[in-house]
Amino acid sequence: MDINDISFEFITVLLLNLAAGALGFVPSFLLTGMNINGFGVVAGTVLSLTGEIFGAVLGFYLYRFGFSKVQPSWKQSRFWNYMHKQPAATVFWGILLFRLLPFIPSGLVTAGAALTPINGLLFFIASSLGKIPAVLLEAAIVYGIIETVPAVVQYAVGIAVCLTALFVWLRKRKATGNGLRQ
Repeated sequence: MDINDISFEFITVLLLNLAAGALGFVPSFLLTGMNINGFGVVAGTVLSLTGEIFGAVLGFYLYRFGFSKVQPSWKQSRFWNYMHKQPAATVFWGILLFRLLPFIPSGLVTAGAALTPINGLLFFIASSLGKIPAVLLEAAIVYGIIETVPAVVQYAVGIAVCLTALFVWLRKRKATGNGLRQ
């Protein structure tokens, strides 16, 4: 494998990480595992961190753009007014705190921040400071799993999770009347 193949693979995986970071609901530990497996602990962790930070910033601006297109009547709601009246300092510390908590969905934090008047630079700083320890902890856990759990078990668990998610999705779709046959 020459340097061009590695560069193409790195850029492709970086774009995947950015997309996952922007969406905010893709479990990042899956990408962190892929990053560490493909590029080693240091480069894989840097790739995960870069994707999460800049993906969140991309998501912030996408959410903000989307919220700017909502019906004007929704902007009169108490929730909108409450979020929009928060001081930037309060929002900054809230983003930082929520990024440090590992079980808060990233997309929820990003969408919530997009509803506030915080600027992109402050969002970037708070989000980055909060994501650094979270991604380092995640990378350490994922690396420990990669090194101690046999690959066949990792793949079996991954396939089982995907099949379970597919089963739940199909079952829910059928229950709501949106079956595959229409």
